[in-house]
Amino acid sequence: MARTGRFPVMKNDACWSSMQPLRFVLQAIDPEFGHPAFECMFMVERPDELRAILGLEAGLDPDLTSRYRLEPREVSALTRHFALGFDPGGRQTALFKWMPREAMPYLAHTGYELVLMIDGRKPFARMQEDVYPPLRFEGEEQFDRFVAEGLLHKEEELEPFAEPTRRADGRTAEGLRTVYYARKGEEWRIPAWKLVSRAAAKTGWNDTLERLEGMLLGYEDWQNDWWADDRRRRGEQFGKLRLHLAVTAEELAAIETAGRRALPAGQRALRLLGSSSNELDGDDRRWLTAGLDTAALVRFSVPAHRFLTAVADDPQAARHDLPADRVAALNRLVEGEIEVLGL
Repeated sequence: MARTGRFPVMKNDACWSSMQPLRFVLQAIDPEFGHPAFECMFMVERPDELRAILGLEAGLDPDLTSRYRLEPREVSALTRHFALGFDPGGRQTALFKWMPREAMPYLAHTGYELVLMIDGRKPFARMQEDVYPPLRFEGEEQFDRFVAEGLLHKEEELEPFAEPTRRADGRTAEGLRTVYYARKGEEWRIPAWKLVSRAAAKTGWNDTLERLEGMLLGYEDWQNDWWADDRRRRGEQFGKLRLHLAVTAEELAAIETAGRRALPAGQRALRLLGSSSNELDGDDRRWLTAGLDTAALVRFSVPAHRFLTAVADDPQAARHDLPADRVAALNRLVEGEIEVLGL
């Protein structure tokens, strides 16, 4: 096992149940170009059943946010257990959790990079940074076939760590690897992207750099406009993290007394959910409210880097159990007013 847009999702009786809270997508992958050929959405009421089929150990990927490449036996087990009308026809199959933002009015390039480049609709692709070894990303041989044919230009960038690190799966990581591809005649986009990246290292990421990235990757102006407008509608800000918290009636009263500028300090450990957007799914809400006499959910913004490195235990996690003695430090990071969402 190992910005997303998609082909239309099959929603027949075998793949759909509106009574279940979490949505997942199975994708059959095109063997020549590596893009989704077709897909099926299905609902999962008890995530532990899905975890058991995938063979995930307790504590591994608790939110099921990773993307998995499935073995044929796992595909068969899923289709049997959830009664899905999905047959990949021998193709590789991917599984991932559906997120609300995926209903976009255009095809996002993620997963479709190669076929869009060969079709002339995408001039440049930056394959996501990953650790090495290995010195290959999944599907790299498909891109390299067109490099050998002279249609694409390829560059590789290695950023060694000061010291090798041990990954959770036991492998040793020596650094980060990024691979760039450009259509012939569009090679200038690679150094242009590197300039954007250097600027971001000095100033932080912002709306202008986000638009420049979209332009370099080949998104049309109206698509970049929609993306920027959607971020504004969702209240997303670069460099900020939105934290969600369930509170009791007493805690809510204390927040109101503080002018919605601070959380009650030192009373209990806080269960915080970090998100760059406004939306919570049912699983997130259950996790926040479990075992608590919840009166409301509240939301507030903090500087992402400072919270993740100075307050949180795990900077890679979305869910945080914050000890009571760190609430005062959290309060010093709260920006603006704490928003009361209700339930």
